[in-house]
Amino acid sequence: MFEEKKVIHTKRLLMRKPLIEDTDQFYSIIKEDAVGKWLAKSSGMSKEEAKDYVIQLISHWEQYDFGVWLLVNRNTGELLGHCGLRKIDETGEIEIMYLLDPEYWGNGYASEAAKASIQYAKEMMNEKRIIARVKVANENSKKLLRNLGFTYTHDVDHSGRLLSYFELQTSLDKL
Repeated sequence: MFEEKKVIHTKRLLMRKPLIEDTDQFYSIIKEDAVGKWLAKSSGMSKEEAKDYVIQLISHWEQYDFGVWLLVNRNTGELLGHCGLRKIDETGEIEIMYLLDPEYWGNGYASEAAKASIQYAKEMMNEKRIIARVKVANENSKKLLRNLGFTYTHDVDHSGRLLSYFELQTSLDKL
C-alpha cells in the first residue's frame, strides 16, 4: 500500500504529496461554497487563498515528513480532493483532515482515503491517537468519523467556530 512515504495506493485512489502545480486543479474544488462552508473560512477560497493553502500543505510535508495527500482517481487521473494527517503545533496532536469535491460525496472516497491515512499513522508513524475536528453542523463528516471508529469527545468554541472533537485510539486490531 505504501510505495514510499509520500505515496499511497488504495483500490481506487492514488494519494500523493501536493505540488504547487496542483493549485489550479485544487482551486476548482475549494472555490465552491459547498466545500468551503465546512472550513475555517466558512466559504469557498479565492485563487490566491487556494495557492496559500497548497503552500501550507507542502510546507507541512517539508517540516514533518508527513502530511495531507491529494486524492487522485487511479482510473481517470482526476483530482478529487485531499485527505491526510496534520500535526497541530499548539498541542502536538495528530489530526486527520479530508476534503472532497462535492461531485464525489457519498461514493466512499473519503472513507477509503481516511482508512489509508489511519493505517499510515499506525504503521509508519506509530501513532497511538488521532483526533478530528469538524464543525458541529457537519453531520456527514461526523458519521464518517464514527464509521471509522472515532469517538466523540466534546465541543469547543474555536475562534468563533463551534467544533466537535473526535478521537481514535489506534491499535493493530482496528480497521
